[in-house]
Amino acid sequence: MTDSDQFCTAPNLQQTYPKIERKVSKYDKVPELEQTLIVKTGSYQKQYASIYFIRLLHLRPIVLEAAKQRWGSYPEKPAYIPKALDIQTNEVCYIIGTVYIDMEMKPNVLRDLSAESNLTVPPTPEKYRTETNVISLEDESGRVKLIGARLDKEMLVTGMVVGILGKEDPASGAFEAYEVCYPGLPPQTPLPVPNVDDTKEDKYVAILSGLNIGTKADNDLNLQLLTEYISGELGSGNDQKSNSCITRVIIAGNSISPPVITENGKKRTYGYDATTYDATPMIQLDNIVNELCMTADVDIMPGRNDPVGIHLPQQPLQRFLFDQSKKLSSFHTVTNPYWCKLDDTLLLGTSGQNIDDIYKYIEGIDRLKMAEETLFWRHMAPSAPDTLWCHPFQNHDPFLLNQCPHIYFIGNQPQFETRILEGSDKQKVRVILVPSFEESGTIVLVNLSTLECSSLQFEGTKLPIGTEQDRMDES
Repeated sequence: MTDSDQFCTAPNLQQTYPKIERKVSKYDKVPELEQTLIVKTGSYQKQYASIYFIRLLHLRPIVLEAAKQRWGSYPEKPAYIPKALDIQTNEVCYIIGTVYIDMEMKPNVLRDLSAESNLTVPPTPEKYRTETNVISLEDESGRVKLIGARLDKEMLVTGMVVGILGKEDPASGAFEAYEVCYPGLPPQTPLPVPNVDDTKEDKYVAILSGLNIGTKADNDLNLQLLTEYISGELGSGNDQKSNSCITRVIIAGNSISPPVITENGKKRTYGYDATTYDATPMIQLDNIVNELCMTADVDIMPGRNDPVGIHLPQQPLQRFLFDQSKKLSSFHTVTNPYWCKLDDTLLLGTSGQNIDDIYKYIEGIDRLKMAEETLFWRHMAPSAPDTLWCHPFQNHDPFLLNQCPHIYFIGNQPQFETRILEGSDKQKVRVILVPSFEESGTIVLVNLSTLECSSLQFEGTKLPIGTEQDRMDES
């Protein structure tokens, strides 16, 4: 056979390739958790005092039990004072109430309206915290000012319920704090322990956030690589087999680019100009989600920039916005925050507004630590409704944590970070900060049975790049 004959040989059209089936996880909505996030009435004529009262009523007995275990064996035998205003001078005791921090840099609607002749959106400072902050603890009886060096060592945010051990300072009348007690991690249903002979293959959930479609042109290529990777069209045979283990994709908010601020002479226009509105980003998002839904179930959460009300909990995006995706049973619009259960693994996630607001209260920059602390506070958004907009609930607080998730993810964060958090009652939580996909090209993969976590990065024309941990695992 000549060299020319070799090039002219017809391909073997009878060659067969192995068929790879995508694995499926059992999906449960957890109605007792999901229903608390659904807003049944859209009225804003009610006061927000009820949500603080319900929060204190729910968390006070939990904090009291934790305080008794912690301080009950102290030699001083500190007494619990049910009403904050009943504390006695020079008597070591502990009180329980809601933290309130008076901050000069904190947004104040009434002050802004009185200072401005016209309504404008004031700039938001990076941090509310200053040296002149005044920290107080309040309950039904009144408010007590807190002092003491201990307060500088604690992560305190307006709205959290805590116990404070200390005594009244006779000179100032304030309560000097010695120690702070938190509710602690909520109870958790442990994951099943796999048997030694169990050959069940691993399953993964893919989590991403901050697509911000409509901002950068080079983001389009990363989005295309993402859809091809999830669908199994990108990579080797081993990659395709690995991709088939992704049973669900969760998009944690900010899928559309933020509103554009335009200058029109002296007038500033916030948001999209209706006369020049371009629906292209929404159409592009629909196309991307539709491609993902062709091969896997997709849950899309709303975020701060998406076309939905910004009050937490944010309600699901309207299905009519997704002309193609809405026809598929694998397409799901969900709330923010979002609870769900995949197989036996309980997931809780937000689009990031809660941690972004807590970040402004706390002097440090460790966002992963802040996310972990919300679990110990048993409240994922304590600064709502003070500085974080939320609905005026009257009968319940939807941000209370009555159950401890196995996976707790926060979307739209500056960078990927993760850590396993273990509690005193054998709770085990995988806490994850999910970065913006537009900025980092990164998605997060979590093993639903082992809680192992890794990240994949899409960059330009390159194949996905694993983390250092991934390379160690492969070797």
